Amino acid sequence: MKPKLISLSVIAALAIAASSICVTETVRAQGRDSDAGIGSNPHLRAQSMGQAASSPGTQVVKMSQKDVNFIQKAAGGGAQEVANGKMAEKQAKSAEVKSIATRMVADHTRLNNELTALANRKGVKFNTSGVKAQNLGSGDFDRLYLKWLEEVHKTDIADFERAAKSADDSDLKAWAAKALPTLKQHLAMAQSGAKKS
Repeated sequence: MKPKLISLSVIAALAIAASSICVTETVRAQGRDSDAGIGSNPHLRAQSMGQAASSPGTQVVKMSQKDVNFIQKAAGGGAQEVANGKMAEKQAKSAEVKSIATRMVADHTRLNNELTALANRKGVKFNTSGVKAQNLGSGDFDRLYLKWLEEVHKTDIADFERAAKSADDSDLKAWAAKALPTLKQHLAMAQSGAKKS
């Protein structure tokens, strides 16, 4: 009877050791598998920080919440600039304000497209399809629009300067820095137009 117990315990120990070796080797193999990131297990891959479940093989860097918040705020603000700019192209009285509005639409459409492409590469989602032109108040539309532009661009410039200096993601940092001169030109245009109206 005793020899059977010893052999069963030895067999159990060998089985546990063998399964441990198999698990260890599987984990090592998955670590070496560069195409799959975390291996071929789709559940592990989807949970990993560096994989986009929708596009296998494409590395997506997990962004900090601070960077995600900036992208979402910038996307919403850019969409608002385009919507208000289109409204101003129709409602403005002065040719200069209409010209400023056209420039806002063109520049912010370009910036929005760049930001959307960057966000898609990083796996960040946002939806600006519901953004509509704002009611800027009653009175002199041209003056109200230019005042709104000035206020928005002061805030935007501060946000973009902060992102250009301290964003965690280097691509986002570079994009914010590249967008700053355009935003500063917009602020100067709004301030110049406001002095004339």
